[in-house]
Amino acid sequence: MRGSVGIKSVTLSCLWLLLCAPVFAEIELGQPVGEISVLDARDQLMAVTNTKERTAIALVFLSSRSDAVEQSLGKISALYRKHRRLGVVYMGVCSNGVETAEELGSFVRDRGLIFTIYRDPKAAVAAKFGITEIPSVVLIDADGRLIYQGGLESQAGQLALDAAVVEKIGSRAKIADVKPTPIGQVGEKSKPARTHGLLSFSSELIFEQIPDAAVYHCSTIAEAPNGDLLSLWYGGSYESSDDQTLFLARRAPGKRDWQPPVALIRGPDPLPGNGVIFVDGHERVWIVWSRMDSVRPIGRGQGWDRCHLLARYSTDNGVTWSKDTDFVDNKLLAVPRNPPAMTSSGDLVLPLEAIIDGVEGSIFVIGEDGGKRWRKGGFTPGGNQPAVIERDDKSLFALMRKAPRLTQIESRDGGDHWTDAVASTLRNPDSGISMTRLANGHLVVIFNDTDTLRTPLSIARSIDEGRSWEPPLQLESNPGEYSYPCVIQTRDGKIHITYTYRRYSIKHVELNEDWLTHMERPN
Repeated sequence: MRGSVGIKSVTLSCLWLLLCAPVFAEIELGQPVGEISVLDARDQLMAVTNTKERTAIALVFLSSRSDAVEQSLGKISALYRKHRRLGVVYMGVCSNGVETAEELGSFVRDRGLIFTIYRDPKAAVAAKFGITEIPSVVLIDADGRLIYQGGLESQAGQLALDAAVVEKIGSRAKIADVKPTPIGQVGEKSKPARTHGLLSFSSELIFEQIPDAAVYHCSTIAEAPNGDLLSLWYGGSYESSDDQTLFLARRAPGKRDWQPPVALIRGPDPLPGNGVIFVDGHERVWIVWSRMDSVRPIGRGQGWDRCHLLARYSTDNGVTWSKDTDFVDNKLLAVPRNPPAMTSSGDLVLPLEAIIDGVEGSIFVIGEDGGKRWRKGGFTPGGNQPAVIERDDKSLFALMRKAPRLTQIESRDGGDHWTDAVASTLRNPDSGISMTRLANGHLVVIFNDTDTLRTPLSIARSIDEGRSWEPPLQLESNPGEYSYPCVIQTRDGKIHITYTYRRYSIKHVELNEDWLTHMERPN
């Protein structure tokens, strides 16, 4: 009886070894591995042996040019994050002579891997363990013995590796969830993926002080046809003061500093209020601004209900300007706040705060044929100082300033008629907002995410064209006023935001979309 059990145990043990032992392997499970040699990032020979310092060392055979590896990377990385807490060290091994150390290094950084890939250009290490497909792994314990060899192209293989690490046993399973790649088959060079993003963020005050002005407010920003950034705002002794002035500042491409602001229109006659700067469909830079026509002196912060629109344009990137002329209708009482949206039909839709027949609300002015002809579109009393974008289905979507929630409306005819305003999910203390559509179709909105204060100033993203919004991030959260933002995306993909900075200055922030979504780099 005892002999029978012994024979059965030996038979099962031998069967297990046959199943687990790699074909043509020089080393069988349980045997010492000895020293192996790979090339490092400088193509220097590096000897690898396991020691008591590590629970185990896992050699992950892979390639940056394998679809099977690409599909398995997430699970491989997840296993390593688990196993490294148990003292296991992973090292990648690329067993072909085609992929360079530089290419493999880029692959590691782009995919956010947290282990190094070494080169085995003559496939000597792969041959030693009988590796013929990737991704595969061999596990060497603290005594330097081979305790596992198997594929990682299947969920079963990954579970088997996990069991080998946790329980210190060997197992082999072949369930082909992903078709493995023959180790000698070299595919196309992988493209940069940046799985974990690449953050870009910078900010600066456009100026520290302007002579003969004390407070500054209501900035907008545009990218000129030559790539210059142009920012426009008003400043003076106080809001609505006789010396209120429209200022313009410029930042050249590749520069970090803004050129000194230039006074474009200085009060008291005419007395400028809000202005908006934008580029039309014919590479002309426009400024549409509000002339404050109330009887002077105007009380601090008053006079906005008696504003008429004027406009000027530039054909040399905002260096020289045309004469100011009435914009659309010299009887229209309106104030600009946000730049227009360019529609797929080539029209511009410029949102304005307006008073129509004594009712305060928002009107949309249509610049047909890229701004060659301007006419009045639809009016809504459901909010003011709107920001507008076009959706994929050609409808227009607008958010409007209103407390305690921003309101939203839609248009199906290019801005001539709008739905009734409904409350959005975004808070607002009755303060200015701005929104833009990114090149990939995502939306970003800048707003004060509070009930009563103009701090914090926050940014939120929508990936479904404004039907829902991700949790906002704070751009500013200190005491003080951070308000009246303007946001655009430039041709290089960067997101640019300007806003009132405590009324002492105008601040400019430059960031990319990754900054909104990637909070921590895996490490």
